[in-house]
Amino acid sequence: MISQILDGFSFHSQWNGGIIFFTLILIVLYMFLLPTPKDHPKHKSIAFAGSMLLILLAVGSPLNLLGRMLFRAHIIQIVVVLLIAAPLIVMGLKTNLLEKALRKNSVKKVYSVLTHPVFTIILFHGLLIGYHVPVMFDWIRTGYFTNYFFLIGLIVAAVLLWWPIIGPIKEHDQMTFKKKLIYIVVNIVLFLPVTLFLWLAKDALYSVYSDTSQMLAALALCMPLGEEIPPDLLETLLPYPPIGEQKNGAIILFITQTLILGLSAIWLYMKKGRK
Repeated sequence: MISQILDGFSFHSQWNGGIIFFTLILIVLYMFLLPTPKDHPKHKSIAFAGSMLLILLAVGSPLNLLGRMLFRAHIIQIVVVLLIAAPLIVMGLKTNLLEKALRKNSVKKVYSVLTHPVFTIILFHGLLIGYHVPVMFDWIRTGYFTNYFFLIGLIVAAVLLWWPIIGPIKEHDQMTFKKKLIYIVVNIVLFLPVTLFLWLAKDALYSVYSDTSQMLAALALCMPLGEEIPPDLLETLLPYPPIGEQKNGAIILFITQTLILGLSAIWLYMKKGRK
């Protein structure tokens, strides 16, 4: 069924040229224009390039179309971008320019606020919970600028969330191993409100997945100007029960965030053992 639906959309609808261009530009900027330290390890470049490709696959590929028809696909997008691509961005960043800037007290003060564990937790989970409030979600998903504005905001918040765990600048990595483990556990727990909200809901929460006109408005954002959804596809655009999809999304989110954050704790333990 999914492949039949996607076959009704053109290549340009399934693959977002703007996202492809944006991610490739960032890779070129990183590889060739930003100054590279002499001791810059290759795995950092691989991590950054990988993060850009994951973002491309999540929001610039057919998965983005599916995310506007299937709630579980939306959750997969969230997991890929915020829980896999975001930490890879932090791991791959060239921090030499930031390290130089941190010699200034004003920059150091801003940095300490933005990367403080309490601030990163409040910012990320506040945005994630707010994003999935039904009224907000429907508004964001049917507006071109709101859609990309909140996507960028969530990516930035996710990068900041992972910053205290990874600690890319050693001189400013003040959290102990124990504190990082507590930080990870707190984040796992704070994913529960969204998960339980989706799992326990007895009604369809989001009209973009239950109302054809709203779904069409959301899908229109993925399509090039002048291109319309084929009329024969309209009858097959709502084949999936919204409540069932919400529960599927809750299961996917709970399992993946617990697994990924749990693996990050194991990574920290192994990293500690090598010191």
